[in-house]
Amino acid sequence: MIRILLIIITINSFLFSQTGDWEIIQTPVAANLKNIFATDSLNIWVAGDSGYILYTSDMGKNWSIQNFRPDFKINDIFFLDVNNGWAIENGTEDGINVDNFILNTTDGGLNWQSKRFRPDNVILNTICFVDSIRGIVGGDNNIFSITTNGGVDWNEIPRDTATFSHFPVHKVRFINDSVGFAVGGIYDRGGVIWHCTDGGFKWMTDSAYADPFFDMVFPDSQTVVALASDIERSFPSAVFKSSDLGNSWLYEEIPFYGVSTGIDNRTTDEIWGTFGHEFIFSTDKGESWQTTVTPDSIVVFDIVFTDSLHGFAVGDSGKFLIYSPTISSVESQAIFTNKSFSLYQNYPNPFNSITNIRIDLVDESFINVAVYNSLGEKIRTLFSAVAKKGSLELKFDAEDLASGIYFYSVEVQTDEKVSLSNKTINKMILMK
Repeated sequence: MIRILLIIITINSFLFSQTGDWEIIQTPVAANLKNIFATDSLNIWVAGDSGYILYTSDMGKNWSIQNFRPDFKINDIFFLDVNNGWAIENGTEDGINVDNFILNTTDGGLNWQSKRFRPDNVILNTICFVDSIRGIVGGDNNIFSITTNGGVDWNEIPRDTATFSHFPVHKVRFINDSVGFAVGGIYDRGGVIWHCTDGGFKWMTDSAYADPFFDMVFPDSQTVVALASDIERSFPSAVFKSSDLGNSWLYEEIPFYGVSTGIDNRTTDEIWGTFGHEFIFSTDKGESWQTTVTPDSIVVFDIVFTDSLHGFAVGDSGKFLIYSPTISSVESQAIFTNKSFSLYQNYPNPFNSITNIRIDLVDESFINVAVYNSLGEKIRTLFSAVAKKGSLELKFDAEDLASGIYFYSVEVQTDEKVSLSNKTINKMILMK
């Protein structure tokens, strides 16, 4: 094990702007992509029209088509983990009757099994599983059902008799094993929020509004936020928020007109939603909202964040979007400076596979930069040579390394002896 004589570890917190940047990537298909689900930043499924289900394991660089059925569409997709997933597929084979199928995979989508859902001539909108055997589906015509045997049988879920309680269900998700929420409604007739506390067997109507809801988000273990949408843009949108797991709700109209079909949170405070040709976002857990135009003004339908650094969205004509947070000027400040050199925090940090290290040299010097794991074992020498006066930019590629904490050491030699004041070590975090 290497013995380090002097260690100066500085943990630098980054400040991110709330708008960030979105990059458009064209998937192999031109169909509208309506749904996205990610178990982490490297396992992402997107789905939509023509029955397409696509999968990427490298943030959109390469895609595999897992499902295709031209006369059908995927209305929802859900994964418990990287292997076990479900999807709702509906459409018409005879041009008359609407058929619904529940797709299931146990190998990450390499193979999908299909089981028909009865009755016909209804539209299933959403599916969600609490565990491998207990799941919920919702749709129109009073369809709200539960399975306790992995989808072999489906039984109708009792709902209370409140007004609008039997309106169509558009999305179901659980905040924990017991507490779940559902949202739905009909344009120009009303929107509804339901919740359960028993794992999905009995649902109560929480709140109603003039316009429907299509998705919800859980910024923390107690908070639920949903946006009401008006397709005719006659009335402004409204935000509904509960900070006590649905026991009480507050709502407020917001000065924006449109439809939000997908919503997720980047941090506990920052929430993003799709809004047609725009994104709508809040930086204070839904208290106030702003909008920003999507790249090329494309229509976006669904959005997901796997952590504060990685966000993804899907849109029309097979578009896939990747979020890149914009970092404020705090990055330009050196984290360690002496008479010989200045060291800057690696960027990005945390990082996924590749990060950059910048060092400013006062004079031409011999410099040695190495990377160590958390045990103090040297795993890589990034640079060991004479460098000219000025900035030295180094790239560290950690594609072959596991997620975790690593350290990079910098030694600068301006004469034959290396003084202790010319050594420093800094921390970086690899997240895959």
